[in-house]
Amino acid sequence: MKIVKQVLILISLIFLIGCGNEKIFSEKTSKITEIQEAGVLNLATSADYAPYEWHLVEGGKDKIVGFDIDIAQIIADELGVELHISDLDFDGLIPALSTGKADLIISGMTPTAKRAESVDFSDIYISQEDVVVVREEDMNQFNHLKTMDFVSWATQKTTVQEEWLQTNYPDSDIQSVGQWGTAIVSLKTGKVDAILMVKAVAEQYVKQNEDLVIADIEEIGTQNDSAIAIRKGDTDLKNKVNEIIDSLNKSDMINTLYIENTELMDKNIN
Repeated sequence: MKIVKQVLILISLIFLIGCGNEKIFSEKTSKITEIQEAGVLNLATSADYAPYEWHLVEGGKDKIVGFDIDIAQIIADELGVELHISDLDFDGLIPALSTGKADLIISGMTPTAKRAESVDFSDIYISQEDVVVVREEDMNQFNHLKTMDFVSWATQKTTVQEEWLQTNYPDSDIQSVGQWGTAIVSLKTGKVDAILMVKAVAEQYVKQNEDLVIADIEEIGTQNDSAIAIRKGDTDLKNKVNEIIDSLNKSDMINTLYIENTELMDKNIN
């Protein structure tokens, strides 16, 4: 009888512990709740990618602007929190998200199978094509993919452009750097012959540098889709972000933000 009583007590304890664990699990804080309780949305970006994101000095103050930043601000506003921006090298973005130092990456990032092993992605919010940037003096020399076989390239680390160059020009000298601005300097100083980058960003760098042009190489045409990176498991945040992207696309707001930031960039160049 005593043994039976002890068994019943043990079963009761196991049941209570199980219920307690279930309660703890059911009360696990969602990512959105976590952000709202903290009062801040932490964004990781690489701010050398106008008009997506770049540094604007206005009134003696340096601030990060761009249509990616505008999208991040809309998300923060929807969540009712402040936006905090961390400007990192592109290859440091996913590690920052994976380790919890950021809640989102919005930085013109293309969702790839390799990246999807580490993070989740939202729906696509904008698509662009890649182009080749060269020095103006070389524009007639580099006008076809076949003429690019033996040139030296500059690109940004861990980008889809780097992957494309390594796949298509495995024997070429490819200089991979942390910031696009460094690649531009390498091109201008003759350390490399060409840069592969997204068209919208290339257009801005060309406007800022009269000695650079976009090469007339139509065959390049590689597609660049941009999505927002979210830490794996933050499903509620991913769903909310997709809801906001859908709303912005239906209202054509993303295109409007893109145009406004392109105009802002042009205004500050001239």
